[in-house]
Amino acid sequence: MNTPDILTPELINPLTYQSYRLLVEQLVADNLTSGPEQTEERIAFTKLNLQRMKRVEKQFKLDPELLAALQQPRPEWHWVVLVESWCGDGAQQLPALAAIADAVPTIELTIILRDENPAWMDTCLTNGSRAIPKLICLNAETNERLFTWGPRPLAILEEVLQFKEKHPNAAKEDIHNLVHILYAKDRSQSLQQDLLRLVQQAIPVTGEEQEVLS
Repeated sequence: MNTPDILTPELINPLTYQSYRLLVEQLVADNLTSGPEQTEERIAFTKLNLQRMKRVEKQFKLDPELLAALQQPRPEWHWVVLVESWCGDGAQQLPALAAIADAVPTIELTIILRDENPAWMDTCLTNGSRAIPKLICLNAETNERLFTWGPRPLAILEEVLQFKEKHPNAAKEDIHNLVHILYAKDRSQSLQQDLLRLVQQAIPVTGEEQEVLS
């Protein structure tokens, strides 16, 4: 689970959330997408994802329990998120992750594009694939890897898997539509519940807290 400093790859073209948003807006204006595959489908997804990001930005509400957990005493954290502009899951998660990091001064958020950073991507594959978005949480001082998350909240992933079991011949478009209906209903709650569990596991219990728990 822990990644020594020597194995931490170089960040290629790191972005803040604000600079990533500007990049996506420029791509939409230029009728382009990020990454080497400039397909009509990915260009269309990039346009749609800009609207999704704007919606999540307006609707997001930070879970008080997650905020309290992140405010516990700990070293500063560095969140590195791999994404691409055409990634629908990324558009649904990234504004929420940015809002969380913005609310917690001890978290620095860096966004990197998957296809420009294969050395990072290949350290956190999902069943052998380069699925995104992927969040990597590092100790900012030591670069120790504390946890990874992604590409999709567990609760939404389970609902999609159940749908696929019931409808084994479902079209890709049907599954895609279902995913974004679930995101719209969920409003970033499942993401925050996933993060809460990971944060609670990553922050060591102090001696006084251990006595209270025992």
